[in-house]
Amino acid sequence: MSQLILIVEDHPIVSESLTRFITDSDLNIKCLHASNAAKGLACLNGNSFDLIMLDINLPDMNGIEFCKIAKSRFPDIKILAITTVAQRHVVEKMLDQGADGFILKTSDIDDIIGGIRHILSGKQLYLGKGVKELLKGISQENSDLPMITKRESEILKLIADGLTNQEIAIQLFISTFTVDSHRKNLLLKFNAKNTATLVKIVVSKGIIDVT
Repeated sequence: MSQLILIVEDHPIVSESLTRFITDSDLNIKCLHASNAAKGLACLNGNSFDLIMLDINLPDMNGIEFCKIAKSRFPDIKILAITTVAQRHVVEKMLDQGADGFILKTSDIDDIIGGIRHILSGKQLYLGKGVKELLKGISQENSDLPMITKRESEILKLIADGLTNQEIAIQLFISTFTVDSHRKNLLLKFNAKNTATLVKIVVSKGIIDVT
């Protein structure tokens, strides 16, 4: 009998790729897809899923809140967080809400399939290779400051300068979708409720200079 996975992911290319890799593997799994949190939670009412593959950054709700709601309603359901954001506080918050695993979207296919197999077999928590390396690499003294990429630093400076997503996209020659994704990642990394709070945090910590 095949098992059923729900992929909650707003980026169609990512969800389609995951579906293809999973169905082409030796796992006997059927995949359904939800493009946002509301659709994902609605799917839980009419189906019996063995695992949710959950993106942390969704357009209508972050994955931490989704995990909290899903686990409160269906305590036995397994959740594998899959994301580009792998910061210590994000991982810890997901685990606090009952996530069964955490893996990076940049992981190789074997790691992703291995994580699915590990969790579905009923074993304990699964942390992908990239997550393990990141957690080991963050020193205790700097654990309160999330690591940001060069691109995120550029976008942070432009956000602090008051530019819109479209203006940032034009200046950096990237899409507005990419800018919005980076903005959401930054809000999550710094645990900021909105852009104003984000700017206040990064300026106060000296991460960017707005002078």
